[in-house]
Amino acid sequence: MRYLTIKTSANSTYPKGGFSCSKDSFVVTQTLVFQIKFCGKSPALRVAAKRWQKFGKNMKNIIIFLISIALFSSCSQKTKITYTESGSKEINGTKLYYKIIGKGEPVLIIHGGPGLSHDYFLPCLISLSDKYKLIFYDQRASGKSNLNISPESITLENFVKDIDELRGAFGIKKLNLMAHSWGGMLAMKYASLYPDNIKSLILVNSVGASSEIATLSNIEIAKRFTKEDSIQRSQILNSEEFQKRSSKAIESLMKIGFKHQFYNKSYLDSLNLSLDENYMTNSQLLQNLAKDLKNFDFHSDLETIKCPALLIYGDYDPLTQLAAAKIHESIHNSELIVLDNCGHFPFIEKQNEFNEVLTNFMKLNKKR
Repeated sequence: MRYLTIKTSANSTYPKGGFSCSKDSFVVTQTLVFQIKFCGKSPALRVAAKRWQKFGKNMKNIIIFLISIALFSSCSQKTKITYTESGSKEINGTKLYYKIIGKGEPVLIIHGGPGLSHDYFLPCLISLSDKYKLIFYDQRASGKSNLNISPESITLENFVKDIDELRGAFGIKKLNLMAHSWGGMLAMKYASLYPDNIKSLILVNSVGASSEIATLSNIEIAKRFTKEDSIQRSQILNSEEFQKRSSKAIESLMKIGFKHQFYNKSYLDSLNLSLDENYMTNSQLLQNLAKDLKNFDFHSDLETIKCPALLIYGDYDPLTQLAAAKIHESIHNSELIVLDNCGHFPFIEKQNEFNEVLTNFMKLNKKR
């Protein structure tokens, strides 16, 4: 297992060899210890805190590598799209919408939520389509996927089973699986339940593997809200557009929260939520997931994952402090990379670094 911190500097270069981490991006020991006290006797977080504290003692032996970036990366950069395809497939008792961009080594991409769609990955990830066949899909009861679905079918088990049926539908023997946020939970469960069907696992700012960590993360995000945010939320909630359940009004409400998940708030405008008009209907269906997410901890399941795993987090995301170390420790064949001055959406805020790290990982594991 390796730790890596990627910082930005005008005169630095990307290393071809091994990596270590910078203490600067892991100045979280005291915060993490505070969280342990806050949540009581949490073995999982105590282990994570010890892991963080260990860095402080060994800093003299740690080499800091810097990645150069002259300008802020932008999702607007132009990339020639070599191939596109979209449609719906009958998957596990429902129809799931999919979109394929590019050709090459296939990568199945799982969006966050629950209830969002694949749209917020675009156009940022398009720049990877010249190397990989990017397969996006909208999860059941999400985005453009079929809403005519039984509420009883909205279970964590079915969300995970959908991934394997998609694998079969696209004729892929072993998956390269990339997942963001809530999608990380589905990907981790999949990798532990279908070890023979996965080639590599890429977790991008994944949620934690326990309900306790999810609660603590929500608390930390809530602390970032301001009085101005509360006023804006009230205005939207009382607006005629919101009363009509306008997707634009709902998107505006959501972006107030997402704003605090960006280190550089100017990138908020690059977050392409593209909420469907059926978003509220989707949300009602997805409430059936509550029973599966009320109380869980599957860190022990992660120890069974054998495929190479890449964990990418932004240092401004509370999940980096609360979830990353424990997931990294539980998945033995994993590498943890933390992007400096970056929040919950590294493929937006740090597109160049994100693409380079992902590409290098894929190259290393191409022959598996």
